[in-house]
Amino acid sequence: MNAIVQHDPERLPSLQSGGAVKAIVPQDFDGAWRIALAVCKAGMAPKGLETPEKAMVAIMHGMEVGMTPMASLQSIAVVNGRPTIWGDGAIGLVRGSGKLEWIKEKLTGDGENMAASCEVKRKGEADPTKATFSVADAKKANLWGKQGPWQQYPKRMLAMRARTFALRDAFADVLRGLGIAEEVQDTPQERPQAPKPPAPPAPPTQKIERQEAIDAETGEVVDDRQIVRETGEDIDAVMADGEFDAAAFFDELETNLAGAMDEATVEEVWSEMDAEAQFDGDDVNLQIAVKIKERHLSQIGGNNG
Repeated sequence: MNAIVQHDPERLPSLQSGGAVKAIVPQDFDGAWRIALAVCKAGMAPKGLETPEKAMVAIMHGMEVGMTPMASLQSIAVVNGRPTIWGDGAIGLVRGSGKLEWIKEKLTGDGENMAASCEVKRKGEADPTKATFSVADAKKANLWGKQGPWQQYPKRMLAMRARTFALRDAFADVLRGLGIAEEVQDTPQERPQAPKPPAPPAPPTQKIERQEAIDAETGEVVDDRQIVRETGEDIDAVMADGEFDAAAFFDELETNLAGAMDEATVEEVWSEMDAEAQFDGDDVNLQIAVKIKERHLSQIGGNNG
């Protein structure tokens, strides 16, 4: 008699062994967002990438240079507002690209004569690319003795700076514009210059020409003594400069027209004073003279009415 095998409905599926370990790589914007959100909720986002937005941007930057999401979060850092990659991440990218034939790094000298060098050989190129960074270079850049890693690990910082220069020169296509964190964090930020305050208004001109004191609407002349009181100028001195020539003409025109009792007399005075000739090419003053004439004509018309 065959035994009946009963299946436990709560029994978990058996574990599978073997197989290659593969990273979860998002294929769209939503996938990158979900990974970033999960990392931030788990409290495992690196410093500076604590929000899902920042973490997602780091993931996307890393993926553009061939990194998996988790590797991106560990290697991409925002320094001075710019996405960068740590030095070890940079060399990892270059090694993983398959374009590096070999790399040689060394530190020579001691004390003030210390210098780091990095030499990289790119496949398909005849000559290697070499970069050096010495204590003298660090002093010139105001880095030597700087508080932080430059005091704690000066040799390491010299080596990383030489490596940065070599990798950027030889493998710009691999790094694709990502800055190297160790270099960017030492670059001084340019502070935006405060806008210059507006220039104070120019002081009023002390000498006011007579024609500027004529009312453009009515043609009435402002009293000369008022001009003197406003400017503090000596009326005789200003008159001597010839600045009231136009106003003197208006005064004479006003006086001559004051005795005119009809339009014919106004026209006669106007012809005798010949304002058109006096203000040839000066439309502003000619217009003032015309307004004076028109005002007297309107007064005569009103009186006759």
